[in-house]
Amino acid sequence: MKLLIDVGNTAVKYALEHEGRISPVKESDIEWQKLTAIICSQVGKGAGLQWVESRASEFGLVLEQAQVSPRRAGVTCAYPSFKNLGIDRWLAVLAAHALYPTQDIIVIDSGTATTVDVVTAQGIHMGGWILPGIDLMISSITARAERVFCDDNTPFAEEFAKNTPEAVKNGALAATLGLVHSAKQLLNNESALVLCAGGYGELIKNHIESAVFDDLLVFKGLSVWWKNPQ
Repeated sequence: MKLLIDVGNTAVKYALEHEGRISPVKESDIEWQKLTAIICSQVGKGAGLQWVESRASEFGLVLEQAQVSPRRAGVTCAYPSFKNLGIDRWLAVLAAHALYPTQDIIVIDSGTATTVDVVTAQGIHMGGWILPGIDLMISSITARAERVFCDDNTPFAEEFAKNTPEAVKNGALAATLGLVHSAKQLLNNESALVLCAGGYGELIKNHIESAVFDDLLVFKGLSVWWKNPQ
């Protein structure tokens, strides 16, 4: 049984992989005595992992940090300076190609930031984009524009707005969806699979035809990374 850890910008998430199945788990429910490996994706600060390293040492385990490399699991990284690519993006790309190896894929992960990465059916990572996440877009405009405001009750919709909160939320959604449309055009493949993840992943999936939402994408990427050392 492996413990998978995803250290994001705002939260630390845990999952257990056993016999090919990945299941989210709370800190208090980790069965340390059954673990055979601990693998971590660290985007945010790692101070909160000191307790994990301490517990791991009690059972003779080492916390393994996933790293970006020029090539792994059949995928070639687009970045010449590959260490500058966020590990969460790399793991999402590895998972995407492993899950759908015959398709061109647009991976959009919308959390604190929204990232887009494209990987071809041949395992070529084409690169991607980073922009503020939906919440960050909303907070930045309402904080800096005196007469622009928003609320928690207004739903997101893919339509022209008739009031200010709608304009803010629908604008943030439209900007995010626009990334996908631009990626399809640059890839020259309107039928590319769109794979959504992150806190707003399900919202985005609901506005893109035939898109797939996978809340465990980074965890699956950790598993792919660990099982494929080259």
